[in-house]
Amino acid sequence: MDKPTGNRSETIFDRLASDGIVKRLRELDVPADALVWHRFFGALLLVLLVLLFLSGAFMAFYYSAAPGSAYDSVDYALFTVPFGDVIKGIHHYGWNLFLIVLGVHLVRAFLVGAYKPPRQVVWVSGVIILLFVPTFIITGDLLPWDQKGYWSTQVRLSIIGSVPFIGEFIVRLLQGGPLTGIVALTRFYVLHILFLPVLLSFLIAVHFHFLRHRGLSDSLSGNNHSNKSVRFFPVVVNRWLILFMGVTLVLGLISWYWPSPLGDPADPTDSTFVPKPEWWVLFLNQLVTIFKGPLSAIGSVVIPGGLAGLLLALPFIDSAPERHPAQRKRVMLVAAIIAIAVLALSILGYIKHFRAPHS
Repeated sequence: MDKPTGNRSETIFDRLASDGIVKRLRELDVPADALVWHRFFGALLLVLLVLLFLSGAFMAFYYSAAPGSAYDSVDYALFTVPFGDVIKGIHHYGWNLFLIVLGVHLVRAFLVGAYKPPRQVVWVSGVIILLFVPTFIITGDLLPWDQKGYWSTQVRLSIIGSVPFIGEFIVRLLQGGPLTGIVALTRFYVLHILFLPVLLSFLIAVHFHFLRHRGLSDSLSGNNHSNKSVRFFPVVVNRWLILFMGVTLVLGLISWYWPSPLGDPADPTDSTFVPKPEWWVLFLNQLVTIFKGPLSAIGSVVIPGGLAGLLLALPFIDSAPERHPAQRKRVMLVAAIIAIAVLALSILGYIKHFRAPHS
C-alpha cells in the first residue's frame, strides 16, 4: 500500500522538476545587459520591496488594530520583542529608501528615453507604480496611533475631502463614519496589509511582463544591447541574494543605531498638535498652503493631477526616435523647469515646517 503512494509522490515531484516552474527557472535566460551597473536600481527596488513585506508581516504578528491597544502593541514590538526595533526600523527606513530609489529609477529611464517606442507600456506601468506607492505610507501612518500619524491622517483626509465631487465620498469610505476611530483604523490596516500589497504585486507583475516583451532600455551612450545572455538561475538569483543580504545588513545597522521614531499616543482632542509633513510630500503640502479657499482644488487636484497625467502621456507626447538628452532639448527644458519648481516648493516647505520659529 505504501509503494504506490511513494511512486505517486515521486511522479508529482519529477513532473514539477521536469515540466514545471523549477525547470523553467533553470532554463530561463536573461540578457547579459541586465547585470550592468546602471540597471542596479531595479534589483535594489525588488530587494527593498521584499524586505518591506517581510518586516511588515513580522510586525503584523504583534499588532492590534484598535485605538485603545494599537499604540501599546507597536510600543511592545518596538521595545520588548527581541530585535523588534531593528525590524521596525528596516520597515521605516526601507520605505524612505524605496521612494528615493524609485525616483532615481524613473529619472534614469527618462534621461535615456526609455519611454519611447516600443517601451511605452513599460514606462506607463512604472509611473502607475510610482503613483500607487504613496498609498502605503498614507494608510500605514495611522497604524501606530501616535500623535503624528493621527493628525497627519487628519490633514490628508481634509485634502482628499477638498477634491470636487468624490472627495467627501472617499473620506467617508475610508473613515467609515464622520470621525477617525476604530472603523477607520481597521480599514486602513486591512488596506495596508492585504489589498494594497496584492494590487502592488499585480502591478509589478504587469510591469515585468511588459519589460520582458518590450526589452531593456538603452544606456546614455546609446544602444549597448548584445546577443549574450546569462542564466536566471543561478547567476541572477545569486547576485540578487548577495544584494539582499547587503541591504539587510546596512538597514539593520542603521535601525540599531537610529531606531525608528514613535511619538506620544494619539489624542484626538489635542487640536493644537501640528504634524510636520514627510520629505516626499513637502512640495504638495506647500501647494495646498498657496491655494486656499475656493482655489484649494488647484493645489490638491489640478496641479498634482496634471503632473501625473503628463508623466503618463509622455511616451505619446514625445514619440520621436531621438533618445539622447542633447537631442531632446524641449523635453529636457520642460522637465528641468518642473524639477526646479518642485525643489523650490520643497525647500520652502522645509523652511516653513522645520526651520521657521513657531509660537
